[in-house]
Amino acid sequence: MRWLMLALLIVGQVPEKTAQMNPADDNLMGGPDSPVRIELFSDFQCPACRTFYLDTVTRLISEYSAGKKVCFVFRDFPLLLHPVARVAARYALASKSLGHDQWLKVIEYLYTCQVEWSYDGKFEPILSRILSAREMEKIKEEFKNPAIEQTIDRTVALGNNKEITSTPTLFITIGGKEQRVTSGLPFPILKSYIDPYLK
Repeated sequence: MRWLMLALLIVGQVPEKTAQMNPADDNLMGGPDSPVRIELFSDFQCPACRTFYLDTVTRLISEYSAGKKVCFVFRDFPLLLHPVARVAARYALASKSLGHDQWLKVIEYLYTCQVEWSYDGKFEPILSRILSAREMEKIKEEFKNPAIEQTIDRTVALGNNKEITSTPTLFITIGGKEQRVTSGLPFPILKSYIDPYLK
């Protein structure tokens, strides 16, 4: 009960509004027709985003999205104050060319090694630890694709339209009503909030 009350308090910080679905959602995990939709705007160089992704999102994906219970959308939203966040986002988007599972693997590893690549801006030596030489070549080639920059630009524009000024920012949609959460949530709090709608 304490977790649920705290969840409602945090999620209720911003008035709910009717959600508008974006037809360009291609970062879906879980089912698009699931009763709960969670949209995350995240910055790879943001320490709070790292904590939220590794502690909460990975558990969310494992427990809900794999079972089609929750639709989860991940959006790369590099903030201007983080000099290499956009480069990290480009590598993450380039990794989608390797398939969904490898894309998730790259996202998690980028967050895991955030301190390392934030220091020297070198991504390829880090990613080569978890990807084969052939996969690295494919990522490096896809990294040059102008469509990746365009995708990031569209996501940033979408986030700006939603008046996002910090990360992580979540939009939780249930029953067509959207709630905005302007900070990461511990997994038990998020779970206690969405579980009643999945019964």
